[in-house]
Parts: sequence; C-alpha cells; structure tokens
Amino acid sequence: MRPIVLFGGLNGAGKTTVFDAIKLCLYGSDVFGSISVAKYHEYLRQKIHNSKVTVLQPTQAAISIEFDYTHLGAVCTYRVERFWEVVGQRIVEVLSVTRNGKQLDDVERGAWQDFIKEIIPLGLSQLFFFDGEKIQKMMSDDSSDELRKSILSLLGLDLVERLRADLKIYRSKFLQEANSSAYAQEMSELEELKALNTDDIHRINNEKAGLQCSIDQLAGRIATYRDKIAAQGEGYYRNRVNLEEKKRAIENEIEDIKDKLRELAAGLLPVAVAATYALKVKRQVESENKYKAAILLADNLDDKCREILTRIDSEDFLARIGVNASNLKKIKKRLKDETASLFAIRENCEPTNEVFGFSQKQTIEILQAIDSAHTTIPDEITTLTARYEVRYRELQDTVSFLNKVPDEEFIQPMYETLNSLNVEFGGLTEKRANLDDQLAELTNKRSELDRRIGQLERKIASLCESDERLQTVLKVENVLVEYHRQLAKHKIYALQEEFTTIFKMLHRKEDMIAKVKVDPQSFAVTLYDRRNSIISKGSLSSGELEIYAMSMLWALAKISGQKLPFIVDTPLARLDSKHRDNLVDLFFPYASHQMIIFSTNTEVDQRYFDQLEPNIAKAYNIEYSEEHKSTVVKEGYFWN
Repeated sequence: MRPIVLFGGLNGAGKTTVFDAIKLCLYGSDVFGSISVAKYHEYLRQKIHNSKVTVLQPTQAAISIEFDYTHLGAVCTYRVERFWEVVGQRIVEVLSVTRNGKQLDDVERGAWQDFIKEIIPLGLSQLFFFDGEKIQKMMSDDSSDELRKSILSLLGLDLVERLRADLKIYRSKFLQEANSSAYAQEMSELEELKALNTDDIHRINNEKAGLQCSIDQLAGRIATYRDKIAAQGEGYYRNRVNLEEKKRAIENEIEDIKDKLRELAAGLLPVAVAATYALKVKRQVESENKYKAAILLADNLDDKCREILTRIDSEDFLARIGVNASNLKKIKKRLKDETASLFAIRENCEPTNEVFGFSQKQTIEILQAIDSAHTTIPDEITTLTARYEVRYRELQDTVSFLNKVPDEEFIQPMYETLNSLNVEFGGLTEKRANLDDQLAELTNKRSELDRRIGQLERKIASLCESDERLQTVLKVENVLVEYHRQLAKHKIYALQEEFTTIFKMLHRKEDMIAKVKVDPQSFAVTLYDRRNSIISKGSLSSGELEIYAMSMLWALAKISGQKLPFIVDTPLARLDSKHRDNLVDLFFPYASHQMIIFSTNTEVDQRYFDQLEPNIAKAYNIEYSEEHKSTVVKEGYFWN
C-alpha cells in the first residue's frame, strides 16, 4: 500500500490553510489553548471566504474530514464536520460526527468533542500534524508539559498513571467514608483546598497556553515585520550615518587628489607630457651653459696669459741667470709662444647659437626641473590616478547604497510599529514569567497539600488496618508504582536505542550523536557525542533540529506500536541537499502507513517527486485562481 499523499502548491496558494483546517475541524478552539470566545469567533469570522467577484458575500463556512479508525478489531469510517455561520453579530458553530454514515448515538452530543480527542488526542496531533519549524521548537523544549503527556500516551504509561490516580481517588473516598469524627473536618478542609488548588493550576495552565499562543503569533508578526522593514532597506537605513561619513571622507580624499593633480598640472606635468621637447630644451640649455663656461674660462685664461706675458717681457725676468741678451731674447720669445699656445682655448670653443640665455642659477633650476619631470612626475601621476580610480569607485558604491536608504518619513513609522510590537512582546513574556512563578508556587502548595493529606490518610488507615479492601488497594498501588517504574525503564531504553538508530540513519553526520538519554520522570532528552560530552540542543542547526524532531517522532511511533498518520507542512525548507535526500529516501516512505505532505515545487521538485512516486497514492496541486479569487485543488502534482 502506498503511504504518501502529496499536496503541491506555490507560496500563498493555500497549503498551510488546508493544514490548519484539518486541526480546526478536529479540535475547534482547543487548537489555540486558552482563548476567549470573542477571539475564537473573530478567527472563525475571518475564515469565511471573502469573495471579490460576487456582490453577496458568504456568511457561512464548513470543514469536514473523513477517516477510518479501528477499534477492537472493527474498522469504522468517521466523518467530522465543523460548520459555522454569522447570525447577526454572533457566530453559531455546530459540530457533527457520524460513524459509518450514521450519527453517533452512543455518545451525547455535548461530549462529541471529547470523543474526537479520545480517538485522536490533541497532544498527539501536535506531534504528528506539524510543520518543520514548529516541531523543532516543541521537541527541543523539554519543559513542555504537553510534550510529556504526549510521550506518556505514546508509550502507554498514561494508562498506568490513570489507574494509579483512580485507585488514589477510591482510597481517598474509602478513607473519608471510614473517617472518624476526629479527622473528618480536617480532611474535608484539605480536600477543599486541594480542589481549589487544582482549579487554580488548571486555570494558570490554560492561561499560559493561551498566552503562549499569543506570544507565538506576535513573534511571527514581529519576524514578518522585520522582514518587511529589511526589504525596504533597513540595513542601509541603520548604516546611513556611517555611509554619509564615509561619503564625506571619500569626497575629501578625492578633492585632495584633485588638488595634487592640479598642482602637477600647473607645475611640471606639461614638461613630463612633452618629454621629447623637454629633452631638446635640456640639451640646448646644457650646450649654452657649456659654451658660456668655456668662454668664461677663456676670458680668465686670457687675463692670466697677458699677465704671464707681461712678466716675461719685464727686464728683470731671468736677468740673474747670466744669459746673454741675444739668448735671453730667444728664450723669452719661446716662452711667450708656448704660453700663448697653452692658453689659446678660445679658438677651440665651438660657437653655440644662444636661444635662452639663462643665468647659471636659472640653468641649474631648469635642468633640475626637467630631470624631475622625466623621473618622478610619471610615478606620482600613476599613483594619484590609481588612488583616484579606487576612491571614485568607492564613492559610486557608497552613493548607490545611500540611494537605497528609505526616506525617514517612510521608515520611521515602521520602526515605531516594530518597537510597539516588541514592547507588547516584552509585556507578554513578562506575564508568562509571572504565570510560571504562580504555577511554581501553586505546585509547591499542591505538594504540601498532598503531603498533609497523605499523613492524614495514614492516620485514618491505621484505624482501618483490619479492612481487607483498603489493604488490597494499598498493595495494588505499590505494585503499580513498581510496574510503572519498570515499564518506563523498558520503554525508555527501547526509545533511546530506536532514536539513536534512526537519527544516525537520517543525519548526514553518522557519528554526531553517539547516544541519547531520556529522563524517566520529566522525559527530558539529553544528547551525547562519541566522547560522552553533552550536546546542547541550542548548538544544533535549524536543519539538525528538524532531523532530531523527526527521528524522535518516528522512534516514538515505532515503540508505541500505534498506527499514527503524519501530516507534514513544508518539511524540506530548512534542510540541505543531503538531509533532503535522506528524508525522501528513508523517512517519507517508511515512517507511517499514511504520510500527508504539503510542499512547494522547490522542496519536492521533479527529482524528489520521481524518487517518491512509487510510494505516492495520490498527488494534488493547490492553485490560486485569479479568475475566481479562490483556491482550486486539482489532481496531479505540478507537472503531471
């Protein structure tokens, strides 16, 4: 028998609406915990179809579910229908239950809702009718009383606890009937206080459940509003001041780069650009400078030459060496010729056409400027233009981000609304904390009352030691305590082993969890790695938490031996490809005799559909009809 019924639909098509409708049909207002009649009726009013194509609007709606249920070996077909209608300002709700086509006649109409909850307990439905995100939260919250009750029911331990409670009631009534006048008044007062305490605990739990529902809804609204603000550019808005400061800093740096470029343009940049002409100028200036230096040297040498020649021509020159006049004249002439020849450099100076006529100082400055323009200016230009390009791109990106910043007048009201929601959320969580404190105080008071009643019962029992019925009840109670302990031990051991096996099979890291321990009293689950260190559930990723939750549910279903249908909404959205493969191959086809899946075409896509097809009994496509402004259900998945 193929176990899977697959519903496909795009976001907004109505998958979650169908999913929620199943629970609403079965449980009515109990789905929401403690909720006022006015709020529940307003919820029902909003669920009546609001047609956009007809003038007369519907005033009524109904949901019906048909299922087979086996009891004492007989298979019966039940049909549950919940109908509601707007009558004036009121909502009239009617629940109808039939078995094999006939209205229930062995259960009073007023007890039909309780009858449904006995067939499909609300606690179990919260475990097995789930979406991926909610089951993560529920299964990771070990303090959930609803989770504890559901596990007790699945493991069959609730029957033992119920029997113990019934025996305790019987014993209390017996002792009250046998009560002596000495204890009658005290016992009556204690039982009355206990009854009031029980009512208070029940009231607080209901109020807490309703409050938790409001907290979850408000948390959803806050998350949706945050996404809405984020889509409007919240990140840019929050970073607006930094972006504006960055823009100013970049603009100042760009202006500084431009100033330096202007300075170069007004200075040596043209010389660097006209390098060929600059080198020609350099050669001309150097040539002129060299010619001037040579002429200056020649002038100096001419003066020295005349000075030497004058000295040679003097009468006392070489007069003391005793040379005759004729020879002395020859010597002087030869010296004068040699001297004139040695100092005659002017004739060797190649004439240069003077163009600039710079002074020596000007020449040095010009030559240094040309050398600088030829060597350092190109590097400076390259560095400055590179910096300019980088900063200009940064400026463009920053301006682009600033353009995405929403207007103050537009986003500020959204922030005010979000702050208001957060304040409301804080108030609700504070109220929940107060309820927890009250519940703890009432629980302590209940324990004290039980202790005092127990003491009083023992006193009375001592007066009835000879009564055989009382002694039998006490013996049975002791046997049940031990039986409950042993049964819990056995069931929990089996649950631990089954969970570990399934988790290792579904999780891509087979050695992530080496073992698991379940507390037999609170049913709190502790995970251990291969080094026997505790793994915090808070350290698990969203996908790992979902695998953990599904593994625990499958293990519970196996250990309980009950045939429980799974109804799963968006099961693959938070999982990676490996975990998706494991669920598709190992979980969906085998976890239950009936697996109803609500999915988008990006979760169960063509590949996963082909893998699941051998196990699919029916496939439906949920589409939103623009023509009729309503949801239409067609047989077949997206592409078949």
